[in-house]
Amino acid sequence: MPLSLNYLVKRLLWSVAVLVGVVVFSYVVIILSPGDPAVKWAGNPRGPGAAKAVEEARRELGLDLPLHLQVLNFLKMVLTGDLGYSIAYRQPVFAVLTRNLAATLELLFAAYLIGVPLGSLLGVAAAMRRGGSVDGLLQTLGLALASTPTFWLGMAVFAVLFSAGFPAYGRVSTGLALATGFQAITGFYLLDALLQLNAPVFFDALARLLPPALAVAAYPTGLCLRLSRALVADALLEEYVRAAVAWGVKRRVVVWKYAFRAALPGLVQVAGTAFAYSLIDAMVVEYVFGREGLGRLLFDAIAFSDFKLAVGLLVLVAAFYLAVNTLADVAQALIDPRVRL
Repeated sequence: MPLSLNYLVKRLLWSVAVLVGVVVFSYVVIILSPGDPAVKWAGNPRGPGAAKAVEEARRELGLDLPLHLQVLNFLKMVLTGDLGYSIAYRQPVFAVLTRNLAATLELLFAAYLIGVPLGSLLGVAAAMRRGGSVDGLLQTLGLALASTPTFWLGMAVFAVLFSAGFPAYGRVSTGLALATGFQAITGFYLLDALLQLNAPVFFDALARLLPPALAVAAYPTGLCLRLSRALVADALLEEYVRAAVAWGVKRRVVVWKYAFRAALPGLVQVAGTAFAYSLIDAMVVEYVFGREGLGRLLFDAIAFSDFKLAVGLLVLVAAFYLAVNTLADVAQALIDPRVRL
């Protein structure tokens, strides 16, 4: 069996240890950073009673305690699933995070549904023409896509669409949503529009989703292009592949059934890791396009000195990274019988 219970237990314990370290380190760094969260919690008070209001806010937030006690209290809260109240939103941090996570994941899923298949197809095309001008051109394209900063690419796409008069800002037109009675159910607007059979909102949300998704898709497209090209080119030189060619097996079967299948485990592993990394890219790009999501929460947490929201975001990103990497390892083990976990 490629997957063992021992591996899952060790991975779970290691993940818990990492998350505890993230909570402690991020809390200490954020609290010691410039800015007083108590002032924001008290509503930026002025006048004779300002000092008293800020001091009361510090007691409510627990900032009047020694730092080590603050860390221990907050760690206990996190381990029980309570991240406290957001200073910026005046709501439980957990509720704020879950409400905005769907928006970021929708963008990330769309980007990888575009990037991974497109990059893999281009990589296979380059491998079949290795050493030629097409191969060199595609490898250069892959390097450019994988190396371009997503933030600048998102700004460039937004500027082009804005100058053309295309409404790429936000997730959906508020007026259209109100006029058609659209309601968010899962937080994934495309899925919600399909569930409600709301075609106008579906196409509007899709049109607003594709531009930022293309910007985020640049990195996985370039990465999968270069990786699939290298793996498929190596697989085409294997003895069993050359034997299949000698036996007259169709080229399409040789490439996709033998060469690409041999490259698939490595491609899944790297694409899974890149998917976790791209969460930050999606957060940055969605802020450029004025979309709801974790990116907006990050900037609000900085603007309002919302330390609990900031720590919650870091814990969420770390948990997402650990979960995706674990799933990528499991998928690789299930695909490749040579891998044992």
